Amino acid sequence: MVTIYDVAKRVGCAPSTISKYITKHGYVSQQLGQRIALAIQELDYHYNGMARSLSTNTNNRIGIMVPFLNHPYFQGLVSAISEAATAVNKEVIIFPTKYDINREKHYLAELEHQLISGLIITSHALPYQEIAQYKRFGEIVFCETLADESVKSVNINRYSAFIDLFKTLKKNVKSNIGFLLIRPAKQSITTRDTLKAYQEVFHSPIPSNSIQYHCCTAPDGQKAVAKIIKKNPQLQVLLTEGDASAAGAFKYLQKIKHDHIMIIGQGNRLPSQLLNFSSIDQHITQIGQKAVALVLDHSARKKEDVSFNIIWRK
Repeated sequence: MVTIYDVAKRVGCAPSTISKYITKHGYVSQQLGQRIALAIQELDYHYNGMARSLSTNTNNRIGIMVPFLNHPYFQGLVSAISEAATAVNKEVIIFPTKYDINREKHYLAELEHQLISGLIITSHALPYQEIAQYKRFGEIVFCETLADESVKSVNINRYSAFIDLFKTLKKNVKSNIGFLLIRPAKQSITTRDTLKAYQEVFHSPIPSNSIQYHCCTAPDGQKAVAKIIKKNPQLQVLLTEGDASAAGAFKYLQKIKHDHIMIIGQGNRLPSQLLNFSSIDQHITQIGQKAVALVLDHSARKKEDVSFNIIWRK
């Protein structure tokens, strides 16, 4: 493999001069630059940008640890973080984990070895305390509510939004509620917060015949709501975990003339706006912007707060 020293030998100058020419950091005369360019072409030399990034500690990359990319919430959050990072000229590397702790450890090693300068954790399987140990290698920001003041986080208050939602439904005598969720409670903070808030307001657990899991897409929503209606024909409200599955359920209920059932999605995305059903605004853009600001901030600032709120329609 041709190295920078081979180019320097061909030109008859110091390797540092070749580096100045390649990186545009430092003065190299036009005549010498032409000789360097010719030597690079003749030797077929390829500049190792990663090596320079590591050696000079000017790494410009931010990692995003995300469990799934087919989940509407995480899709939106990765997009929001990427846009916020690009706006400040930072590169983004996406690390999908599927909640595999070995993958999470592997990606944490990327931070340890300075292959990234910071890491944003959208969700994780490893205990946060274990992940936080890596903050000595770079900035780590969690996108979840953490009481630990030593850890950087964007505190997301989804639970209070669910409490407000169920209180409003109870006030309007709507207690027969169906749920289209993505993952069971053991695997999902969102599901745990949903079940806990329902229990808090209605003083009873959600009936098992009113819940369907693995609902991400519009077809998922159509199939799942059909199963719930079959088991619970008196359904009054349907709460989904995303606007895509809500849109599928909405269209199915229209088809079978059950459009009196209130649909509530999550995300406040285009489907809920076009079909005019209610949705929980997760303020994903704001979460992404705050997470990037924290990962780039080397001061003592540790916490940012974002609250969900309900967009009532109809």
